[in-house]
Amino acid sequence: MNPNQSFNLNADLLNGFASIFMKLVFVIILIYLLIMILNFLRDKFINKEVNTPKADISDLLVLLNKLFFFSGLGFVIGNILSAIFSEIFRHHNSMNFNEGWGNLTFGIILIFIGIGLKEAIKILKKRE
Repeated sequence: MNPNQSFNLNADLLNGFASIFMKLVFVIILIYLLIMILNFLRDKFINKEVNTPKADISDLLVLLNKLFFFSGLGFVIGNILSAIFSEIFRHHNSMNFNEGWGNLTFGIILIFIGIGLKEAIKILKKRE
């Protein structure tokens, strides 16, 4: 990597875990939207009843809240344990905690996104 370059676009960030997580989130959102569209079409053309339960976006927010919060905790705990075990098995007298904390920052970001989604759920419930 060039020392004047600020970001290496070819680098495998966080050993691929972040990209796998984001693909999982996109798949969940796409499946939920597909189910909402199918429910809408079913209610529009097959079910002519007026009292059918309405699909709400708050269910998706609850699902994403739990996913982001618990995944963030998993990334944080996994990174801390990985750093501790790598230092234990290195057999050095001094511990070097300056490397490999990318999963920790990604986990903290996920936790804050989960907290933000929880607040969005509260705001949506106040409007109802």
